[in-house]
Amino acid sequence: MHGIGTVKGLTCSVLTALCLLQSIHAEGEREATVDIVETYPLVVEAHEPWALEGAQARIEAYRKGDFLLSLCLPEGKAVPEGTTFELKQTDHAFLFGGSLAADWSVPAQPWYPAFKSAFARLFNYATVNFYWGSHEKVRGVWDYQSAPLSNEIFQWAQEQGMVIKGHPLVWHQVIPDWIADSERDVRAIDRDIRDHVQRLIKGYPEVDQWDVYNEVPGIIWKDEALGMRRWQAFMGHEISKNEFVSGPGFVSEALLELARSVRSDCVYIFNHYQHDDPFYHRQIEYCLEKGIAFEAIGIQTHMHSLTQSFSESDLWEMLEFYSQYNKPIYLSEVSILSCGRFEDWRGLDVQEKAWQKAIDAGLPIPTLESTDQLEGYQAELTRDFYTLAFSHPNVESITWWTITDLDPWRGMPSGLLNAKGEPKPVFAVLDALINEEWNTHINGRLNQSNQLSFNGFYGTYSITLSIDGIDYSGQFSADKTSNSFIQVHLKHR
Repeated sequence: MHGIGTVKGLTCSVLTALCLLQSIHAEGEREATVDIVETYPLVVEAHEPWALEGAQARIEAYRKGDFLLSLCLPEGKAVPEGTTFELKQTDHAFLFGGSLAADWSVPAQPWYPAFKSAFARLFNYATVNFYWGSHEKVRGVWDYQSAPLSNEIFQWAQEQGMVIKGHPLVWHQVIPDWIADSERDVRAIDRDIRDHVQRLIKGYPEVDQWDVYNEVPGIIWKDEALGMRRWQAFMGHEISKNEFVSGPGFVSEALLELARSVRSDCVYIFNHYQHDDPFYHRQIEYCLEKGIAFEAIGIQTHMHSLTQSFSESDLWEMLEFYSQYNKPIYLSEVSILSCGRFEDWRGLDVQEKAWQKAIDAGLPIPTLESTDQLEGYQAELTRDFYTLAFSHPNVESITWWTITDLDPWRGMPSGLLNAKGEPKPVFAVLDALINEEWNTHINGRLNQSNQLSFNGFYGTYSITLSIDGIDYSGQFSADKTSNSFIQVHLKHR
């Protein structure tokens, strides 16, 4: 593979954390210190630019439209030909998203306001965490105030006018002890799950979208005695030798029926970490065949190893394959690293377990090093990845997962900001794409009175103009569902 090398060094803080982690043992025994990257060398490679053949033409065809504005002044006055105007896109119809569910250490930092500003500059769509085990530590006491990245950031995202996705209604990770319980009556677990789903949907009507049951097929890797796995069996999912004998669509069917009985107008989304998992496709196909309504298909693209990474052809073929379902595609969790990647799941598994032990023990996070070279790689791949995805007609959302490199998920930096909250090159790349290249901003003069025609990206707009020293402004939406002829009522500024 072009440009491949190996990285075998860890920072001193990582080595220290790993040594500390080895001292944690149920019997107080000391285990041999394991240097993860000595055993599983990291792969470093230069980015080979993608061809992106046809991408710009597809963006022009699928993301933009021709519009004719009819400009209406108060009292029916005419807008003269030659009037100067400024037309600015104020938001995208496309959902450019970021996660507010991963950067748990950031709210305690003095640069937290700068983090918010950076997030708001790029994103109109926020994934907000509703992890059950994080917010109900005492049975019957729902606390959405105490944990980082909870009610405060949820309220902030609303104030910015962002579309909000709740993540998730149900998951078999981050659950309370009484839901994980291996001995509790599964019927009681079922009642609690149903009550929890209703609590979230009723209690947070400001949430526009919900991940229904996050990563349903992933239950096959959980202990058979886990409460959530027993609940899936209770719902009809039979699992043998890490394969579904029946299911895995039954829990989606039950939860969607429940969710729609509470709120029918919400956007409900499937989400999974492995795009080629045959059981995820079985889940989708079951719901489609049964006529069970859901709004979008979420696909995660965490590129922490070579086997999880996408080439240009990989990404396009995946998007084309999922297009057969005729549902909007949400690239729901994107991670592109600025550190080396593991070759496959083996090194990643060891790294993730070291990260989880550190989290559980309150020790320093074993974080791999972000380098200047790989920050360049991250920025270049991100430009190509977003351009190709944005050019596909079925993709309606892209969400970047870990926003900063401070205590990152799995200890593998993939942030847009570094561990001090400073923008990395990848931030500038997304800023240029979202706010410049894929944004419409026109200054000019009207070619005829009362009308303005333009070609622009789908979204919301403002227009300002000045007549005889008086400033007027108006706002309008221009998207795929809009009539190409739009009336804009102008008001005194």
